[in-house]
Formats: sequence, structure tokens, C-alpha cells
Amino acid sequence: MAWFPLFMEMSGKRCLVAGGGRVALRKASALLECGAGVTVAAPEVLPELAALPVRLLPRKVEEGDLDGCALVVDATGDPAVGEALSRLCGERGIPLNVVDMPRYCSVIFPAVLRRGKLTAAVSTGGASPLAAAWVRDRLGEVLPGRLEDILDQMEALRPRAKAAFSRQPRRAAFLRACLAAALEKGRPLTEEEIGTCLDREEGAP
Repeated sequence: MAWFPLFMEMSGKRCLVAGGGRVALRKASALLECGAGVTVAAPEVLPELAALPVRLLPRKVEEGDLDGCALVVDATGDPAVGEALSRLCGERGIPLNVVDMPRYCSVIFPAVLRRGKLTAAVSTGGASPLAAAWVRDRLGEVLPGRLEDILDQMEALRPRAKAAFSRQPRRAAFLRACLAAALEKGRPLTEEEIGTCLDREEGAP
């Protein structure tokens, strides 16, 4: 299968997680972190999962549970459930993730690295979640420690660049110079250092 990488706005969206074990706990936690409203359907759930701000349905997943869902996750580990949900979600056009069963998935969960406004996602197309996690961890090791602060500064510099330069290529060159300098120093730039980048671009031919 050819997986297209896509970030979705999940805030306030209804999501269904079938299953009440450790995997369901991880999936529900990841969705809650993105602001989704999560419903969990399972005869039994871990205390840690029950303690989360989720809606609990103390039974097996049913077809009606899919109503209004933006995403469904099958964490039961039961191929019969995965196959049934794949059919139902396909009929309704609802994205479905079936844990460890890529053949039933229409979406997959990548290994995710978050650093403030930066979100990096790594996937092997379901071939090896362990390998995806390894790549994610190696990426985290090489990122600057103050990357979150650098990103905040770069966001704040965009209006300044638009005000200083009418042409987009000049704005891009200024922002590129600021980012390169900040990454080299491993921290946000001082006002003097920003001024240096600004003067250099203003003096460019």
C-alpha cells in the first residue's frame, strides 16, 4: 500500500477506541493529547484507561458506536473485529486503524516526536513499528535542546520579515539566515544577531 503522510486537526473530534488493554490505553492517550473526544468500548478496561477523560462503554464495540466518529481504532487484537470494523468503516468513509493488522487499516499511527510546535512522524508502513520508533528516537537525539524556543522565535519573525521585505525571496532568505544562525548556536538569536541578519539581507544585491 502507498501511505500518504497527513496531519489531521483532531480537536473536538469524536474518536472510538475498541479494546481496554495497554494498546488501547496508548491509542486513547495519544488521541486525548490532540484534543479529541474519545469513547472506549470494551467489556473490561485497565484502571489507568478508566481514569482518563474518556466515555466508557462497558461492552464489545457495536455498529452504532461508529455514528459521528472521525476516527476509529481497533485495539482488541481480534482479527474478526478488525475485519468487521474495516467493512463498516469502509462503507461509512471513516478512517480506521487496526493495531498490528495493516491489511484492515485505512490509516496508521506513526511514531511521533513532539518538541513544542514541531511534530515529526515516522512510519514504516506497518512493517516495523519498532524500527519507526528507533528512527524517531535518533531524530530526537540530534535536535537542538532549545528547538522549541527557536521555533517560537521563527514564528514571531515572520511578520517582521513581511514588513521589512516586499519580495518573498528576500523574506525567505532573511528567515533562512536567522534559522541557520539559531540552529548553529543552539538557541534563539539575540536582537543584535537578528539585526545582523536583517542588515545583511538589506545590503544584498
